[in-house]
Amino acid sequence: MASVLQSVKARQPEWFSRDNRRFFGDVSYRVLYGKATGERYLVRLTSMFSDMFGQPKRHVWRVNVIEEDFKIGALVEDIFSDLWAVKEWLKEH
Repeated sequence: MASVLQSVKARQPEWFSRDNRRFFGDVSYRVLYGKATGERYLVRLTSMFSDMFGQPKRHVWRVNVIEEDFKIGALVEDIFSDLWAVKEWLKEH
């Protein structure tokens, strides 16, 4: 049986392409689950254009909903400084 991340990658391969990862500054991806809802989330470490306008590159964690059909859904508005903060957020979602 394929992992959820493999299913998400198969559903939207362009999201995970080398060019797309480089353009958006994505470093890594993982799937985590909300404790309260059991909902699946794509959690990614990214620099998300932080080095624009001469600023130093800074990595943050971003979270997207994974829809029923394994399509990547809405981006959560919160920006997380570390994985621990993401896991704390997931305890309530």
